[in-house]
Amino acid sequence: MPIVGVVLLLHFFLVPLETPVLMRFLIGAVLIMVGMPLFLLGVDISIEPIGEGMSEALIETNKMKIVVTGSFLFGFIISVAEPDLHILAQQVSSVTNNAIPQMLLVVVVSLGIGFMIAMGMYRILKKVPLNRFLTVVYLAIFVLAIFSNSDFLAIAFDASGSTTGSITVPFMLAMAAGASAFSRSGANEDTDSFGLLGIASSGAILGVLVMGLISGNNELSGALPLEEVATAGIWGTFLNQVPITARDAMLALVPVLILFLIVNAISLKLSKQKMIRIGIGLIYTIIGLILFLTGVNAGFMEAASRLGYLLTVETNSFMVIAMGILFGVLTIPAEPSVHILTKQIEEETAGAIKSGTVMFSLCLGVGVAVGLSVLRILIPSLQLWHILLPAMAISLLLSYFVPNIFVGIAFDSGGVASGTMTATFILPFTQGVAESIPTANVLTDGFGVLALVATTPLITVQLLGYLYRLRTQYDTKKQEGESYE
Repeated sequence: MPIVGVVLLLHFFLVPLETPVLMRFLIGAVLIMVGMPLFLLGVDISIEPIGEGMSEALIETNKMKIVVTGSFLFGFIISVAEPDLHILAQQVSSVTNNAIPQMLLVVVVSLGIGFMIAMGMYRILKKVPLNRFLTVVYLAIFVLAIFSNSDFLAIAFDASGSTTGSITVPFMLAMAAGASAFSRSGANEDTDSFGLLGIASSGAILGVLVMGLISGNNELSGALPLEEVATAGIWGTFLNQVPITARDAMLALVPVLILFLIVNAISLKLSKQKMIRIGIGLIYTIIGLILFLTGVNAGFMEAASRLGYLLTVETNSFMVIAMGILFGVLTIPAEPSVHILTKQIEEETAGAIKSGTVMFSLCLGVGVAVGLSVLRILIPSLQLWHILLPAMAISLLLSYFVPNIFVGIAFDSGGVASGTMTATFILPFTQGVAESIPTANVLTDGFGVLALVATTPLITVQLLGYLYRLRTQYDTKKQEGESYE
């Protein structure tokens, strides 16, 4: 509702949108409001039990090779099935004139995701500290980034955010929770429940950077086809989108369901009642996902790119940056994956870490990220790595000074913050801004926003963890003092 309200205010008082674009946006908003609660309900009663069951079945084999191989396969399948990844891959293919084909990017990213999920499960079972593990991974990313051009760097970090979306987030969180519960981690169980999303996201970065090196780091260029805006009918756009979205939703869930049925027949052997409940949950999930994705694909992307373009053309730089920050703040509460993560955080910590507190820190971080993204487009000399490299260095340094559980939560938060709403509203918004600036490039400047959105929460959430540690130390000293008195 806040996003709709801001768009309407801009339409009536600052940058009027074409009537078909506005109508499609409003229809899309209604579909999102109906689809999101259905999707979240379905996740609760179907996706989470499936993920935990798959993790349990793998670990109970007590064979590391089976756990690693199964985790890789499961990670690859759910990544290929992730709608957010297909959205990003389609946008990359479009603005690069198919220089990077959609399915090539999907497969490369999914291979990286599968590999790092396998490594993440290995880390949980072997009790490797998350901060040390991530330090090694990101040092490898930094080395690869040195030899990559800025085109592939922006796409790589954007891919890391788009892979942790509506489908992958609940599965990965459930897998991590299952692995933590059934491993011999003991007191580290709550800590090990988080971090797998952040590890998986790094696999997408590694995959794209390696692809860029293999392809010879050819220079890429592209443009946003804004002249096609508002040429389709209002209802026709949605009617055309529904079967496409339904197909994507089915393709996303059917492979995972088949794999789960096989594992259940071999190992889990759940009761008929539980299987019926999971089946009902899957129906809710599919219907909610179809409505949600139809709304964002057919209604939000077009309006966002037009707003970015018109604001830059008809207003000043300060207004564009301010609106970018505002949209960044408002997008987080509308992100389904954020609600899934914050709910699990509160449950796993028995309410010690409130979901609202994490939500606030995410809103703050993402607002700053989108503002920096717009600033980077407006200032030609400001490159993505100028912001990204110091931010990643700070986040890795903080990981050695905050409670371990906040390290996992922070890196997971970075993944969920750059989910479906960011990919379909914030990314098109910045692409519209880049298209209106003569010195900007839609590919190198328009992309990269997901990278910053996925990075800034690493700092804000860990700073929250540092404050939490200081507060805990203060309370402990106060109690000791009262006890002494």
